[in-house]
Amino acid sequence: MIIIGVVLVVVWWLAAGRGHPKVEKATIPDSYPSAGRELLVQAPSDPGDPLPLVIILHDDNSDAKTLEEGSKVSSLANRKDLALAFPEAVAGTWRLDDPKGADVQYLSDVVRYMDEKRSDIDLDRVYLWGMGEGARLALLAACTSATPIYAAVGVVGQFDTEPGPTCDNVTPHGRFAETEWDKGVTDALWKFSRDLHRTV
Repeated sequence: MIIIGVVLVVVWWLAAGRGHPKVEKATIPDSYPSAGRELLVQAPSDPGDPLPLVIILHDDNSDAKTLEEGSKVSSLANRKDLALAFPEAVAGTWRLDDPKGADVQYLSDVVRYMDEKRSDIDLDRVYLWGMGEGARLALLAACTSATPIYAAVGVVGQFDTEPGPTCDNVTPHGRFAETEWDKGVTDALWKFSRDLHRTV
């Protein structure tokens, strides 16, 4: 009986994990302006329907893996059928000096790459979530006139002033003044974002 019980537990565990993609490292292909930039991704390659995409941006002097592990966003993705991308800053620092600069282009390339090469993305439901300087980049990218037009921006962190431009008439943003990004923050970000679609 004990052996049968162990076998059933193992079978259940394997079945529960089936169909949930793992987080893996990827590189933007050569045909993209941001060729060679790295990121972490979690997305099924052939979903039944187009998926919302959440792009999660770490703070300066951090990295994608640290934020992926602490935020528990991967667990949310498995529960809610989301595609995830965790872009990586060059040398741990986002470049915020140019609204049309390399990092804003990189985020556009991440959306295109996820839709063309990794999964099937609902381009009306692309969300940017960022912490600290990643939040500033998210707002900067959302307020440019370039495509894609993001459906929502989630800003995490404590700031003396607003962490960047806001353009709520095009891309609404939710602000969560937390010092750490944990499962509770992730759930709040999803509650804010989940029903929003790009407006133009």
